[in-house]
Amino acid sequence: MAGKYLRTAKKLQTACRKVFGIKLLINQRQWFSNDKDMAITVYTVNEVRPSDEGKRDLNIEIFKTYSQVQLALFMRDYWYRLNGWEVPHDNAKWEEIKAKYGQTGEPSTEEPYQETH
Repeated sequence: MAGKYLRTAKKLQTACRKVFGIKLLINQRQWFSNDKDMAITVYTVNEVRPSDEGKRDLNIEIFKTYSQVQLALFMRDYWYRLNGWEVPHDNAKWEEIKAKYGQTGEPSTEEPYQETH
């Protein structure tokens, strides 16, 4: 089931390149955590930009997370911004993830915003 989120992110990556010419790289790294006794995977999204010297491209990290769901939702929001569309704010799960983890995928130390009526 988790693979479908990675597939969605990669489809949006391809769409960004074909429609807007923006080169994005989705990388994943793993390491073994002795504390948790399991492999930990981190996902990063890098934007490829030409360097000033023109010899090598620069990979600028624009997003980092430990969640495939958060990766897919970031790519969706990125796609919406590129198209000039309003980013959906009705996704309760995404808002919950952003409140808990912020944009980096690491737990936030701040209290989540609570709207009062």
